[in-house]
Order: sequence, then structure tokens, then C-alpha cells
Amino acid sequence: MKRAFLLLFLALSALAQGVEGLWARACAQCHGEKAQGVRPYPGLQGVAPLFATPEGRRYLVLVVLYGKKGEAGLMPGFAQLKDEELAALLNHLMALLKAKGEAFKPEDVKKERGQNLAPDRIQRP
Repeated sequence: MKRAFLLLFLALSALAQGVEGLWARACAQCHGEKAQGVRPYPGLQGVAPLFATPEGRRYLVLVVLYGKKGEAGLMPGFAQLKDEELAALLNHLMALLKAKGEAFKPEDVKKERGQNLAPDRIQRP
């Protein structure tokens, strides 16, 4: 009975944290709670227009999968996360930025997986 309660508690905690908890663990340390940036890492307001174009959306997926080399250093990729988690993070960022665009689906991420691109090969459109 105690074990079942513990498992239920852990499952509910994970649901309660949801994408906000994932954002806090994976993104906010560098990009901030509201995507405002944490020095020396950039805020993400400049990527808002990318959510509205096919090339921009693909670029955003590639960045979260494989990382990006930028002025502030190297952003790691998060290919270890599930397609659903990466789509949720991108949708969360879109909401934070109040950007216009279609919601990301896990299929959008899955389509770009397996390319094993180096971060310096990811170029903004």
C-alpha cells in the first residue's frame, strides 16, 4: 500500500511539474524562467519570428536536438529527451514569447532525429 501511494505521488508530481519543470531543468538555467536570458547566455525574444515559417520551425527543432554554437558559447543539444518533451518545450517557448505559429508535434521532432549534426552546422535561416 505504501509503495502504491509513493508511485502515485511521484506520478502526480511529474504531471504537476509538466513542461514548466522540464523548462526549469533544461532551459531556464541559461535562458531564464521567462526566456529573458541569464548572462552571458542570450534571451530568446529574437527567435519569435521563427515560429511562423517552415524554415524557422525546422531550425528551432534542430537547435534543441543538436545544440548550437553561438557568441556565448555552446548550447548543448537535448536529443536524450523524448520527441514529446522537445515539442512541449518548443510550445512552451512559443507561449512565453507570445509568438505566432502552429503548435509543435512530436512528429516534427522525430522527422529531424538521427542526423547527428554538429552544433556548428546548425545555421539560422
